[in-house]
Amino acid sequence: MLGENNKNYLLLLSFLEGGAVMACELIGAKLLAPYFGTSLYVWAAALGLTLGGLTIGYFVGGRLSKRYTGSTRLLYSILVGAAALLVLMPFTSNFIMEATINLPLELGAIFSLIVFMVPPLVLMGMVSPVIINLLTDQAKSAGNSAGNVYAISTTGGILFTFLMGFWVIPEYGLRLPAIVTGFLLAALPLLSLIKQAKSQTFFLPLLLGFAYLSLQAAPQYNEEYQILYQSDGILGQVKVVDYPSYEITDNAAIGRGLIVNNTLQTYVGHAENFAYSIWNWANYFPTAASVFPEGSKILLLGLGGGTLVKQLTRLGFEVDVVEIDRRIWEVSVIHFGLDPNTNIFIDDARHYVKTTNKTYDIVIFDTFLSESVPEHLLTLEGISDTKEILRPGGMIMANFYGFLQGDNGIAARSVYKTMKAAGLVTELLATPGTEGSRNLIFLGALEEKDFSQTRYTVPTLPTIEDLYVHFVDDRLISQEEAYLLTDQQPRLSKLYARAAMSWKESYNAYFRRHFQKDVR
Repeated sequence: MLGENNKNYLLLLSFLEGGAVMACELIGAKLLAPYFGTSLYVWAAALGLTLGGLTIGYFVGGRLSKRYTGSTRLLYSILVGAAALLVLMPFTSNFIMEATINLPLELGAIFSLIVFMVPPLVLMGMVSPVIINLLTDQAKSAGNSAGNVYAISTTGGILFTFLMGFWVIPEYGLRLPAIVTGFLLAALPLLSLIKQAKSQTFFLPLLLGFAYLSLQAAPQYNEEYQILYQSDGILGQVKVVDYPSYEITDNAAIGRGLIVNNTLQTYVGHAENFAYSIWNWANYFPTAASVFPEGSKILLLGLGGGTLVKQLTRLGFEVDVVEIDRRIWEVSVIHFGLDPNTNIFIDDARHYVKTTNKTYDIVIFDTFLSESVPEHLLTLEGISDTKEILRPGGMIMANFYGFLQGDNGIAARSVYKTMKAAGLVTELLATPGTEGSRNLIFLGALEEKDFSQTRYTVPTLPTIEDLYVHFVDDRLISQEEAYLLTDQQPRLSKLYARAAMSWKESYNAYFRRHFQKDVR
């Protein structure tokens, strides 16, 4: 029979294992983001394979605990092995995703996770059956032992989930938390193994070697790309990069990009203190907004590099901005010349809309995260909440994918249907380009607007003389298979998933051609 001290020691190991499981899952999903995005499919793959890895571990652990009854060395070896694989995850993930980036997104995400996330989870799943076996000396106490182990392990998982999600990953990225969590998981078992047999000391240099590999796992870029900033956090991987604008413009002038999960969120020229977007489509937002008079109050949901804020301010508007990731705000000030006195709220967009006591003439939804769109803002309830903070004659503007026809366009047609159902006079503006390369801008107003009286100009680009030329005839917006989007039936992620993956795959191809060293 184990003594009380040994029992507490084993429960402590169970607590650490439960925490490491959740850290592994969160880190694994976020490691995927730069290559495969953050869509519903990616999270489904991460959750499903987490459960799959643990299931295999439970089965194998049960068999091993029966074969090696009472073996603490088995437990310690499993924990150290799991820790080593967890520490190695940033390295193995980078290696395998480089090889799978050109696969379809679902297959690439699943195969990558099987290689770098499932193995440590299998070993972690083996821990609970082995600990239960060590704690159980009589059949009648088996249930109580199992209950205690799973309760303690789950408690560790809850605590680590909150710590990782709310503080550690946003503050320290992914590599360092993976390494530190691995060393926390390995420390006590490693000491126990050293006490049992001096020969086990090779585990420590092995862990240190894996940690070194993970810290060196950053991808190598072509020399013409100057990485000014890079970090991992709440939105995933954020980079600021200076590089030529070929494939986006007719020349190779140097532009500065804000890149979230290998997707350009903002791309500006160096001239005029990064004031203007290199993308022509970005000028359609301030053009449409310019039908409102100077002094109008604007709420911008989603900051990006701050280009839109600068243009709205140039039009004489008072602008409030809501941004969920503090890093984006800091980057926009330091690297994109945003006025640090800009009125910015660090909050979730829907939460801010529901809790603010301010009112606005225009509310702009520009909250794209890589290939994901703000589903919770575009439901009937989300739009109705936003209507409540509009002043008389106010308008909602929403950025969306360019797909409108066929299966890929069902999502956009559903947003159109939902905005009309919310009682808004709804127009759809399509920026120039093919469906896969353009943007759709939804304009939902409380009353009819005259968009012929625009007053926005860009020094380096032709003025958009007639905005109505870019409006989509509502007779061409088929409501066939379109859905009314509601909070209780959040269909949008599923509806735009295929379009999002098509869009993300084009960015992955761009990444391979221009970011990765020696692949062009």
